[in-house]
Amino acid sequence: MKWQTTPIANGPGPLPDDIDEAAARWSEVLSDADGADGTLRAAFEAWRDRSQAHAAAFRRVEAARSLAQAVADAPDMLALRRETLARASKSRLSCAARTYGYSIAASLLVVAAVGLLILRPDAPGRMVQGVQDAIAGNVHETAVGERSEVTLADGSVITLNTDSRVSVHYQGKTRAVTLERGQALFKVAKDRTRPFIVTADGRQVTALGTEFEVHMSERLFEVTLLEGRVTVTRERTQTAAMAAAPTAELQPGQQFVALAATVPQVRVADVRREVSWRHGQVVFENESLADAVAEINRYSRNRIVLGDTRLASLKISGAFNTGDTDTFVEAVTAYFPIERATSKNAAIVLKPRAPERG
Repeated sequence: MKWQTTPIANGPGPLPDDIDEAAARWSEVLSDADGADGTLRAAFEAWRDRSQAHAAAFRRVEAARSLAQAVADAPDMLALRRETLARASKSRLSCAARTYGYSIAASLLVVAAVGLLILRPDAPGRMVQGVQDAIAGNVHETAVGERSEVTLADGSVITLNTDSRVSVHYQGKTRAVTLERGQALFKVAKDRTRPFIVTADGRQVTALGTEFEVHMSERLFEVTLLEGRVTVTRERTQTAAMAAAPTAELQPGQQFVALAATVPQVRVADVRREVSWRHGQVVFENESLADAVAEINRYSRNRIVLGDTRLASLKISGAFNTGDTDTFVEAVTAYFPIERATSKNAAIVLKPRAPERG
């Protein structure tokens, strides 16, 4: 977990760097604060109004806090709370630091509930597992623009792309990983007795020893196979004890694609292009400008928006470094009759270039 040292006005401790964690911290501080503390409220409102993402995160956290309170007396939650606080009290910390440790533990409960609301709103019972994973270090994530490589206990390697998060659940004869958001490349250590199962977006990708990538977003779910063999099935649920029949079985160089409101399909993939992000690049080949902008935006908080819908269908090809938004904009404005402007919220606006007079 990453923390920055930006203080809350008249409030205890720093704000976490992750938006959901920061929202959880604000929710906690506000719930403990005197309602008449106008300075604290003003500081919170300034943070909340800084972006739509902040406001949305706080709404999720408030809903998650209600969920946490609803199951607070469940035996598993009571046991987990005792375990977390016991760890904080046994550590050699100052009184202030120990108090802050309790605060972090409380925030973890709410952050885990946020994830459950996003991923499984019908399964609040998974909150305990989510918090245990966070405390045990089984959760790995990257911020916007970051990449990270994680080696698991069996030698399998997960490479996380920008703004991605996984949780690892190795138990008995199963090696299970949940991709909670984003994109990850999995290089699986061979073990025929222990299948490696990645759960994401209501589907399961099962492999024995292979290399594949999973990418999920609001409108897209993709599995790209580099080597070996994988099957893609619907996730097992408590109401469906039998494993679902394979949705697809992929061969190297194939890709399973499910777009919103469309029938999933298997197609030949340009593997070099699909995994170019591992080397810090994104590659476009006759892509629409709208899709290219969306991909570039994944790697930077310096956002690009199209100021005219007519620009969306323009086609672009080329290779760009991830996070280098300015170079992408320079290329687009040099190649197309497009100019750059800046909006009130500091986003880069691309709009048709005004015709020259004369």
